[in-house]
Amino acid sequence: MSGWERTHRRYELVYAVADDVARHGPVALDEWQRAIDAEYGSTDAFLLDVRRRWDLAVVARMEEDRPLDDIEAEVSRTNAGLRAVLRRFADHPALAGRDQTAAASTA
Repeated sequence: MSGWERTHRRYELVYAVADDVARHGPVALDEWQRAIDAEYGSTDAFLLDVRRRWDLAVVARMEEDRPLDDIEAEVSRTNAGLRAVLRRFADHPALAGRDQTAAASTA
């Protein structure tokens, strides 16, 4: 199996789960748990990938003198599912303490 196939599978899984969580809340994750475990090995790894995708979307829009709040609002509009997962699982140990985009916090 190629790296591209794995990347594509994970992309599809992340956005399918995120859309479900946005519509149905955290309970939606239960229905995807078997697929998450098969692909990522754990919920922690899955949530960290969601966070990574969010951070990349934010960093891709960063411009000099543009407020981070404005950038995150734009990313929230285009990636509502990712935002829903991050909000609903903010207290999960894998995400605890990761409120700010990594690139923004080091700038």
